[in-house]
Amino acid sequence: MADKVILFDIEFNNFSTEETISMVEGLLERNKVNGRFDYIVTPNVDHVVNFHKNSRFRQAYEKAVFKLVDGAPILFYSKVVRNPLKEKLSGSDLTPLIFKLANERKYRVFIFGSLPGVPERAIKNLKDNYNYNFPISFYSPPFGFENSKELLQASIQKINEFEPDILLVSLGSPKGEIFLYENSENIKAALALQIGASIDFIAGRIKRAPKWMQRIGLEWFYRFLKEPKRLFKRYFINDSYFIVLIIKDLFKRIFKRGF
Repeated sequence: MADKVILFDIEFNNFSTEETISMVEGLLERNKVNGRFDYIVTPNVDHVVNFHKNSRFRQAYEKAVFKLVDGAPILFYSKVVRNPLKEKLSGSDLTPLIFKLANERKYRVFIFGSLPGVPERAIKNLKDNYNYNFPISFYSPPFGFENSKELLQASIQKINEFEPDILLVSLGSPKGEIFLYENSENIKAALALQIGASIDFIAGRIKRAPKWMQRIGLEWFYRFLKEPKRLFKRYFINDSYFIVLIIKDLFKRIFKRGF
């Protein structure tokens, strides 16, 4: 099976969960030695759409070191076109594994983003439920910080003062990916991930969809039911363009490489 799969003009890394953690650990160790910074993205349907609609988001995606599939429709489509991805690994699935790895290797972790009070609750739950004791800190920047040079610099300084090995960005998409892309030269960390609502789930602020809904690709619908006003435009207007992208991708395969 191929290590990379191209779908919708995005080059997905085709890793299993175990392979992903092994690759992340290896990359962390190399970057710590070499003083290098990389970041990981987890493309879902909304990201695929924004990849084609938002040039800055596309640039951010193209610079990412790994692109791990987060979206059952994408996983299913890869099988339909006989170019299968191994498995879905969302940011919300990956984040607990990153925390487990950090505790085993005593990596320094910094949570950047989420609403005030949420990172503290997440950290408390990690310590209470798993007895984790690795170095961890956090900062929730003020809304719109990215539009102020002073606030942006102060936020990056908060990160760099802690000197994290792993930076977990919880700003939402596309803001988080664009933040990492535009500030990659100034962030002093070995590896970063844009993790969506993962910290909210761990903190208990938002309840994650039941496992059966996750398995059949309805996690997005569960989130919509929880926050219909905020997510209606994303899922039912913006993401409807995904159908167009499927048609375009199919035509490329039919007329250029065969199906």
